[in-house]
Amino acid sequence: MKEENIRIIFGLKLKQLRKEKNLSLQELSEKSGVSISYLNEIEKSKKYPKADKVFRLAEALEVEYDYLVSLQLEDKMKPIADLLHSDILSELPLDLFGIEPSSFIELLSDTPTKLNAFIITLMDISRAYDITLEEFFLSSLRAYQEMHDNYFPQLEIQAQSFKNKYDVPLRPGFDKLKQILENEFHYEVIPYDFEKEVGLSKTRSLMLPGKNPKFLFNPNLTENQKIFAIGRELGYAFLNLKKRPYSSSWITVNSFEEVLQHFQASYFSCAMLMEEKEITKDLEAFFSHQKLDHELLLGLIEKYNVTPETLVYRLTNILPKHFGLKELFFLRIGKNVPSGQFSLNKELHLTGIHHPHGSKNQEDYCRRWVSATIFDDFSQSQTSRIGKAQYSFYPDGQSYFVFAIAYQSGMKRQEQISISFGLKVNAQFKRKVKFHNDQQIQLKHVGTTCQACPVENCEVRVAPPIKLQKLQSQIDKENKLALVKKQFS
Repeated sequence: MKEENIRIIFGLKLKQLRKEKNLSLQELSEKSGVSISYLNEIEKSKKYPKADKVFRLAEALEVEYDYLVSLQLEDKMKPIADLLHSDILSELPLDLFGIEPSSFIELLSDTPTKLNAFIITLMDISRAYDITLEEFFLSSLRAYQEMHDNYFPQLEIQAQSFKNKYDVPLRPGFDKLKQILENEFHYEVIPYDFEKEVGLSKTRSLMLPGKNPKFLFNPNLTENQKIFAIGRELGYAFLNLKKRPYSSSWITVNSFEEVLQHFQASYFSCAMLMEEKEITKDLEAFFSHQKLDHELLLGLIEKYNVTPETLVYRLTNILPKHFGLKELFFLRIGKNVPSGQFSLNKELHLTGIHHPHGSKNQEDYCRRWVSATIFDDFSQSQTSRIGKAQYSFYPDGQSYFVFAIAYQSGMKRQEQISISFGLKVNAQFKRKVKFHNDQQIQLKHVGTTCQACPVENCEVRVAPPIKLQKLQSQIDKENKLALVKKQFS
């Protein structure tokens, strides 16, 4: 067991025994001869006393020395003991949220009985919703991103430093980045058809570590997908990120550090391909028009030679920082062309959970979302990608400006992708976005899922509003009970 966890157990045990004896810190200090400040540090898991002090504390608390130094906790604190013995605390990214593991345990130990019920409840919820370790880590990462408005200045500085050091142009090509990876970081860059060779159709790249690392990339990728992939590998190398996944597609998630470093390398690639100052100027121009110009935004895909997903994701870094548009969301939806089914497989929400958002209840997402209707428009178009905007009004009165881009997946020709960003319509949005009054932008009442949507006579509903019906049934029962109570009052 880690030394820190041993200190935590000793501190918990000391605090527990002191409270059972109804002793204050001052009273225990007087009985044991150990100073109040030192006792406080022991209970906060910052210090572990030497043997002579342990003997004095055991005598003052009327327990055996061996009991006090053992790693066993009483039954009512078993959940805490299980947490410490499992080493799960080392996997929780507590430090990202400014939480010391010892403080976390101290907080939990104040109400051990309630804690036991709380942990069991969390475990039941995770089983019921089939929450995996990967999903837990990714949720932690999203919370971390939200805390920082998804903007990380140190990564921005490092991306620009990289470009300056290796004379990377505004619009770098694959060959230029490949040359840097080979010459400066001593990689061997190899095209490798993962689907043809081993049946890993979704794998875009793989790094094989060694004295001369090998970077295998899927030749079936589009040019801009290759550029992003090699840009991310350069991020790993330049930032010296060692606890990282080696494959572009998650197979197993070993630690939160892997998830975090994957994010940092991806952020680096985005920032390197779309320089902060330049993309900010482009967005200022886009928002300055009185009429929405779809092609002005879509043209940035060609300007920077990036995927639509990379462009839209980059907006989530820039809009909160430079435009004050912090209430936003990002969605990635994939549609299986033969079946017509689509699924929300990536999302990010800043400053709260916005409409729309993912559902773990196998519910049907609203077919009125522009993120969904754009698939029909794209199927009828003759272009490689299209953009579409909409004002979405939700039943709770909130509204969002949503811009979606649809395109064909470069890896899987039977899949179409919709990438969307949504900005909450508020005073800041109206100040920054000059085209907010554009009458050409479609207005639509939407829901989150069909099961929870109150829109009547919806022409695209695929499931009845069972959640609303259940709620209405509950309200009806409460009203009837109120009438009965009134009769006898």
